[in-house]
Amino acid sequence: MTELDKKLQEYALMNWPYFVQLIGEEAVLKAKTCLLRQNNASYTAIAIKLGITEKQARLRCDKCEEK
Repeated sequence: MTELDKKLQEYALMNWPYFVQLIGEEAVLKAKTCLLRQNNASYTAIAIKLGITEKQARLRCDKCEEK
């Protein structure tokens, strides 16, 4: 982990709104989608929890499931 990574981690812990502003709400939503999917949430459950469509949930999961 680099010093920059540590600084970002610090922002995430201490000032969540600023962290979201830095990386963008879309990045946070993608990360939440991946976390839910890794915890075996269905696309429907992800869509309901995040207030997105099931298609949006599937599209966001495509990238995190490639790895």
